[in-house]
Amino acid sequence: MRPLPLSAETRRILAFIRGNRFPLSVYGRSAARVAPMVRDRVNWRINRFGVAVTEINQHKRFTAEMLKAFRTKTGKPLADELVLVVRKWANLGLDHGLLQQLLGICHDKFHSTGHQIPKPRQLGLRNRPGPKPGCRQKRTYRQALAKGRGTPARAGTAEAQAARHRAGTSHAADIGRRLKPVLASRGISGRGFVAYFAFAQKLGRFSRNYSGRSLARAAGDCVDLYEAKGLDRDTLLAIAAVLFGVTDIAS
Repeated sequence: MRPLPLSAETRRILAFIRGNRFPLSVYGRSAARVAPMVRDRVNWRINRFGVAVTEINQHKRFTAEMLKAFRTKTGKPLADELVLVVRKWANLGLDHGLLQQLLGICHDKFHSTGHQIPKPRQLGLRNRPGPKPGCRQKRTYRQALAKGRGTPARAGTAEAQAARHRAGTSHAADIGRRLKPVLASRGISGRGFVAYFAFAQKLGRFSRNYSGRSLARAAGDCVDLYEAKGLDRDTLLAIAAVLFGVTDIAS
């Protein structure tokens, strides 16, 4: 795994998050409530750093992903997720020093607003009285779109969107079918399959959009990211080689 240089301030913040008993006050809040708390300060830091106009939106996407981690995780899972987010966007070409400064700005703001104190839980009945919900017939993707249960595409018809969904489902099933023997040869099954299947799907998207050296670089960054999540690097490289023919990934 390629090393990710962390500043002393970032290491201090991560250690504090891992050791803190109570979640930040923004934990569990919506993006609409959290983003305005740091928007002005983040934009000021990005502009002062001299980021090119073409890269400003990338830094904003990094910030949105980082805020999602603050809103949905706490403790050690939050610290680990923040490291993964910084690593991901640093691999995509952003300056890791600025990314860590933005992380520090957001954490300091959220920390200054306080932490949540656990509330006493109400004891509930294990077996609540009343009728149990019956089985409902599962809707198709096309029916869900017609009922307004899905997000319609900006362009095209619902039929075309449903056709793309069927094609994507078929492609994912093909990846899963070819992935099983690769993992079986390494004794990986059950929960391990889910994590490696997510990696294979992401690499599959890269293979449809890139080729040659561009594909090898994107695959290398993807391998590095999933290795940081705890997956075996040799298995990731084997998946890239067997399923997508990508063999020139730097070790």
